[in-house]
Amino acid sequence: MLMDNACVHSQPGLGTKVRGAGFAEHEAPYVQSVRSGLDSYLFRLQTDGQARVLIGDRLLVAEAGDLVMFAPGQVYELRIEGNDADRTSTNDVLSTDLYLFCEGPWLDQWWQGRPRKTHLRLALHENCVYLWRQLIEEYRRPGQPDLELCDYLLRALCLTVDKYGYDPAAASPIPLAAERIRSYIEKHAAEEFTLRDVAEDIGLSVSRAVHVFKEAYGQTIVQYLQDVRLQMACDRMRFSNLNLEQIADLCGFRSYSYFYRVFRAKYGVSPSEFRQRAQ
Repeated sequence: MLMDNACVHSQPGLGTKVRGAGFAEHEAPYVQSVRSGLDSYLFRLQTDGQARVLIGDRLLVAEAGDLVMFAPGQVYELRIEGNDADRTSTNDVLSTDLYLFCEGPWLDQWWQGRPRKTHLRLALHENCVYLWRQLIEEYRRPGQPDLELCDYLLRALCLTVDKYGYDPAAASPIPLAAERIRSYIEKHAAEEFTLRDVAEDIGLSVSRAVHVFKEAYGQTIVQYLQDVRLQMACDRMRFSNLNLEQIADLCGFRSYSYFYRVFRAKYGVSPSEFRQRAQ
């Protein structure tokens, strides 16, 4: 996780400047130490595995969902340590994270706007992760990135951190694996797929994926998929001229009779009655 000084981009008039951004994956022990103090802000979000980060005079164990933020001049030390007893393969990943080096007058004002914690528990809230990945994608775009877009994405990320990192009512306790399952379902709801397809996409066993999702959301993957498909069908009945058989097919239902049965069980009316009331 080294700052890419060769790729520092700037533009007059922007309130922030990205000096380095990316995704780091470590399969072997790793140490990074900046005892002389950082020369920019550093944000690091642990996405999987564990790492140890120096905060004050102690090493914090950072796990998935832990965000650490440092201001210019602060000492920084990162340690990723392997535990051979827990590893099933030499290819096992010890730690993965999203990182960001940045600076600028807007960031100075944002940082000073409230007492800043070095460590926040974000629980990998999907909004933060999405913005972070969008910023990385734009910053690393071949050629000249859109610096204005990077500026706005960074500001949005900082404000989102404020919302979910400092407001307990807004913070999400949902683990990343469960959010990834939910995202997969919503993306592929209109298609046919199996529990194995979902589990393989996020790198879990079927039983583990089922357990993680049920524990996080209080319903099964199949139940949630059915709810998403039914909501898609409701939207199409409200806002399209497609017939009910077409809607059932486009929303992933195997047959109209099955769609009719689950729709009536969910809403207490038939699809045709629902459509008449909605128009």
